[in-house]
Amino acid sequence: MEGIKWNHSMKMVISIVGMAIFLLSGCLQDKNEDKSQIGQEQGAGEGTIGSEDAGLEALEDWRVMEQQEHKEQSDGEAFVSGSSADSEKPDEEDMDYRTCMSGTVVEQALTEEEISALFYAQEIPEEVFARMNGVSYVENDDIALEDLRYLRLLYVGFDERTHVGELVVHESIADTILEIFQTLYENGYQIEKMCLIDDYGGDDHASILDNNTSAFNYRVVEGSKTLSRHAYGLAIDINPFYNPYVTYPDGVEHVSPEGSEVYADRETDFPHKIGKDGDLCWQLFSEHGFTWGGDWKSLKDYQHFQISE
Repeated sequence: MEGIKWNHSMKMVISIVGMAIFLLSGCLQDKNEDKSQIGQEQGAGEGTIGSEDAGLEALEDWRVMEQQEHKEQSDGEAFVSGSSADSEKPDEEDMDYRTCMSGTVVEQALTEEEISALFYAQEIPEEVFARMNGVSYVENDDIALEDLRYLRLLYVGFDERTHVGELVVHESIADTILEIFQTLYENGYQIEKMCLIDDYGGDDHASILDNNTSAFNYRVVEGSKTLSRHAYGLAIDINPFYNPYVTYPDGVEHVSPEGSEVYADRETDFPHKIGKDGDLCWQLFSEHGFTWGGDWKSLKDYQHFQISE
C-alpha cells in the first residue's frame, strides 16, 4: 500500500515539474519573440541587449514627444487666451488721455501740440460732479458750481514717468494754474499724485497723508469755523507729505500728517521740498501772486499756495 502511494506521489511530482518546464519554455519563447520583434523594428542584426536599449530609447523618445506636444498645446491655449485678453485691453495708441483715470501713465511719446492739448479747463462735467456731489461740494451760499472749473493736466511722477492729473479750482485762476503746471511738467518737476479729494471721501487728512496734490474742497480751516480758501477753489496743496502743516499749540510743535515730522525741518535738504532756495514751484506761484503758507508767522503750511482776498 505504501509502495503504491509512493509511486502515485512520484507521478504527481513528475507531472508538476513537467508542467512548470512547459510553462517556462513558453514564456521564454514568447519573450524571445517579443525581443525579436523589437529588434526587427529597431533594425536587423541587433542583439537582445541592443533591442532592450532601443526599446528604452524609443520609450524615452515617445515620452519627450508627448511632453513637447503637451507643452505646445498649453502654449497654444495660453496664446489664444492672451490674445483674447489683449484684444480686450485698450490699445495704447487708442487711449484717450482726456477721459482716462487720473494717475494713468502716458506710455507714448507726445508732441508739443499733444502736450498743450492735454492742459485744459472746462465747466464741471456731469460725471465729475457725480463724484463731488455731497463730498467736496455741497449746496452753499459761498461758491456756486458754475464758478468752478475742472482741469486736466500732465505731471511727472516720482517714477519719472508722465501721468494724467486732475484738479478743481475757481474759474478765475484756472488758466494760471494750467500755465504753472505745464511749466512744472516741462521742467520735470515731480509730483507724486494729483486726483480729486473726493477719491478720499473729502478727507483732507487722508489726502495729504497719501501725498496727494489737490485744490478745491468745501471745508473750514482746521480747528476753526472759518472757510478755507480751498472752499473757494483758490488754494492748492502740493506734495503735502513732504511739505507738512505745522502748528504750535501752547508752544509745542505739532506736525501734520503723522510721519512727516522730519520734513518740518526746513534747514535740511531733501527731495520735493518747497521753498525759496531755487524751488521752481515756489518761484512760479509767487510770480503769479499766490501767497505761500511757509511765510506765515503763527503757523507754517509748506504745501499751501493761495490767492488771498
